[in-house]
Amino acid sequence: MPIMCCRSKYVCSLFFLLLGFMAVSGAFADTAMPWVSNEKSGVILHMEDGSLYRLKLNAGVGGVFYDRHKYPIAGETYLALFEVSPSNPGKPTGFCGAGSEVWLHVYRVADTSLRTKTRTLVSSCLRSISMASQNSGTEKQDTDFSSVQWNEKGFSIDWFNHVNAAGQALTSTNYVLHGKAVSIQEVLSQ
Repeated sequence: MPIMCCRSKYVCSLFFLLLGFMAVSGAFADTAMPWVSNEKSGVILHMEDGSLYRLKLNAGVGGVFYDRHKYPIAGETYLALFEVSPSNPGKPTGFCGAGSEVWLHVYRVADTSLRTKTRTLVSSCLRSISMASQNSGTEKQDTDFSSVQWNEKGFSIDWFNHVNAAGQALTSTNYVLHGKAVSIQEVLSQ
C-alpha cells in the first residue's frame, strides 16, 4: 500500500507542476502579437488599455498582427500593425506562391479613429526583404516582429536583408515621427 501512496504523490506533484507550467506559459503567450483575419467588415483591434479600433483592409490582405500597446511620442499617440498578404496570389505554385508580403503600418490615434502616419515593407518574398528577428532560426520566427523597436522619437527596424535605393545593404532604418512628417535615417552595413 505505501507504494500506491508514493505513486499518487508523484502523480499529484507532476499534475501540479504541469498546471504551474501551463499558467506560466499562458502568461508568456499573452505577450505575442495577436492575429486578426481580414473579414468583409475589416478588423477590430483590442488594445491593452481597453480601447477598440476598427480598420477596413483591402480585399487581398489576409489579416494583421498588431501590437496591443500604444506609444506616446511628442504629444501624440501611435500604434503599429503588420498587414500580411500573399506574395503571388495569382500563381500559388509559381515564384513566391507560398510567400508573403508584410507591411508595417503606423497609425496616429485621433480620439476613436486611426490616421495613417507611415507604412513600410518589412518582409517580402518578391523583393528579398526581411527583418533580423524573422531570421532567428526559431520555430515561430515568421511571427517575431521584435526587430521593430520603439523609442522616444519614433521607431527603428533591424534588417536581416534589405537595401536602399542605391543598392547598398542596410543594417537598420530609424523613423523619427514629428508633426505631420516622418524622417527616415538609413544605417548602412559596414
